[in-house]
Amino acid sequence: MLGLLIAAGATMTSVCAQHDFDAFLGNPIDDTAIDGTIGSEWNDAGNSTSVAISPQGTAAIWTKHDGTYLYMAVRFTADSNNPWVAFLFGGTTCMQTNTDGALFGHDSYAANGYRDISFGGLGIISIDAAQDGKGAITVGSSNLVTVELKKPLNSGDSAGKDMAWMEDNTYAMIIMWDSNGGGSSGGSASHSSGSPTERTVLINSKVIPEFPSLIFVALLVATAISAILLKRRITTRPMANVTS
Repeated sequence: MLGLLIAAGATMTSVCAQHDFDAFLGNPIDDTAIDGTIGSEWNDAGNSTSVAISPQGTAAIWTKHDGTYLYMAVRFTADSNNPWVAFLFGGTTCMQTNTDGALFGHDSYAANGYRDISFGGLGIISIDAAQDGKGAITVGSSNLVTVELKKPLNSGDSAGKDMAWMEDNTYAMIIMWDSNGGGSSGGSASHSSGSPTERTVLINSKVIPEFPSLIFVALLVATAISAILLKRRITTRPMANVTS
């Protein structure tokens, strides 16, 4: 039992080491399901909770891929009902020059939608001529923001600075949002406040492990083995000498 549990723990550790998010190999998501609502289509995705995002707050993050597309979803509570949200891929600083990106809910570009973009430095956003992928943003009650993204792993759009994602490689990324102007309104959160929180995502070639099932099976096997050994001890134990 101990050996099986150690093996399960070792597998869990190796999967989680050296990166923040696992984009596990999973099922495709149809374009129509990229609608700003988290549903069962994300059940086979890696899921992280209470992740700090820039400039403030924490989010739940879902990540997976199907060999053709990368899928990401983010849900957090903003301080207004009109924020914008952006992903920066392959960089470690806010709006880093020549980095790939995805923009959601920006009043100047897509007030209630998604744009495939690249960053050109502080305050510079370029809309890609080729709009690759599908995205959606919704803002629900209590300013609950949900973003979904479906992005080609390799669109071939070098002019748009699109990244070429490869399995079993880890990439830097930043998740940021804004509510105090410049395409947003109604709040006080500024994407440029402080240092951005750099994250990393692994394009994992494996499907999501089912750790609870593995541990349950290990416990069942261990219980059966223990019962057999105990029965043998009881059966073969010699009788004590009886003297009158």
